[in-house]
Amino acid sequence: MTFGKPGRPAEDRIGRQQEIFLAVAPLISAYGAREITMARAARAARMSVGGLYHYFANKRELLLFGLSPDNLERLCTTFRRRHGHLAQSDPHAFLSDSLDMLTSAAGAFVMPSVLAATHLGIDTFRTTLDEALETEIVGLAGTVRLAYPGLTDESAQSLNRALRRQCVSALLDPRITPAELRAQLGGVVMAFTAQAPTPA
Repeated sequence: MTFGKPGRPAEDRIGRQQEIFLAVAPLISAYGAREITMARAARAARMSVGGLYHYFANKRELLLFGLSPDNLERLCTTFRRRHGHLAQSDPHAFLSDSLDMLTSAAGAFVMPSVLAATHLGIDTFRTTLDEALETEIVGLAGTVRLAYPGLTDESAQSLNRALRRQCVSALLDPRITPAELRAQLGGVVMAFTAQAPTPA
């Protein structure tokens, strides 16, 4: 059974949640998570409070959306749709584009939610960040292996841990820019891949 008016296209719920979150994200650094109300968030998103509750069950869900599996999966799916053809034809360009996407998403979605999670308490912070990093870093390490197939399993595991450490430290610094994060992650990748043989 489908809902909605006949002839109306299906709603892109995740896309709409992303739009709302991007409108609300600046409030996190301006006011802190504890000072944001659903009414203030609704005003920032230019919608009614009831409309906001249609997309987010509560303030916590809204503020942590940037780290949610649904959001991260959508970002990855969109990236793969746009750049996936490079995975086999030009894995180095695919890796570069992956780093660009990861740091762009970090600036827009992940960093505001990390800041909110720190305001909401250490348990929230650890749980949400751990889940997000597990997904994203494993994906990035896999992309590195496409570009550098000579990377050993041991080196790939070490790379995974190094990327994770770099992301955690960077995400805890509210002043870091996506460009700085991109440079730092790129440096970690280059350090690990410098020794990896490249195919002829």
